Amino acid sequence: MTRETLIIVAGIQKRKEESLIAENNLVGRCGLYCGACTIYRAYEDSGEYRNRVAAYFKCPPEKVRCEGCQALTPECWGNDCEIVKCTTAKGLSFCYQCPQFDDKSCMKFEDLAKRYMEDNVDVRANLSRIKAGQVNGGFVKVKNGSNAPTARSP
Repeated sequence: MTRETLIIVAGIQKRKEESLIAENNLVGRCGLYCGACTIYRAYEDSGEYRNRVAAYFKCPPEKVRCEGCQALTPECWGNDCEIVKCTTAKGLSFCYQCPQFDDKSCMKFEDLAKRYMEDNVDVRANLSRIKAGQVNGGFVKVKNGSNAPTARSP
């Protein structure tokens, strides 16, 4: 390979690594795929959708901001999430790492899981897949082979 070819290959590899890091940041602590989350989408897409989400939550558009559960910044909406607060306080990355996950005694998680199950989103099953290492590029594979369903919209 020539020096020029090596530089091009290195650049492609670097972009690929950066992409994987970004996608892994979107693996939600609770089992949701952050990339489909209303707040994340509104922040990434910006514009009118962000304004609609802000109006729905009665907050300024600047507050509608998140880069994914695994990449929280001080400005992120996710810092107000009860699940994020809980996992952070316990030094955990995911709910499945908590002893209360297996015995279903964490009402924060159980309430969330029940709400999303109404939309056929099984966050408990998703967390089991995350635990088993079955995360592919930020998506959690579900039984039918599709990617994890989206989070609720306002």
